[in-house]
Amino acid sequence: MMYGPGYGRRGFGHGPSMMGGCPMWDAPDGQMSSFADGRIAFLKAELNITDAQKTPWDAYAEALKSNLQSMQGMWQSMRVVLEGDTPVERLDAHITTMESRVSALKAVKPALSNLYAALNADQRKKANELLTGIGCMM
Repeated sequence: MMYGPGYGRRGFGHGPSMMGGCPMWDAPDGQMSSFADGRIAFLKAELNITDAQKTPWDAYAEALKSNLQSMQGMWQSMRVVLEGDTPVERLDAHITTMESRVSALKAVKPALSNLYAALNADQRKKANELLTGIGCMM
């Protein structure tokens, strides 16, 4: 049987297809936190965050870090759950993963909304290009 990129016999894999092309998920184990810190610093610089925007920016950065912790926990759980031998067990694991992902994205939304509201027109144009690819909050 043929599977798409990031997929295997046991369901979906750890990779860009699951996370919508998010480069963070290609980082070697143990380096995701460093990647996240670097990505947050990059976004702050690219968006030219001002002192007046510090509060909404800091809240957004913390939401991203919390999202990362949530995702790391989800992946650890999925590694165990995906060992299910039946398609029903694997589908249950996939449903649980998607529900967790939706909750994590909903948790980031208020901070992103507040930050976006604080940005000027040029910053919003950049934010439209840089923030929130499908499944990736980095």
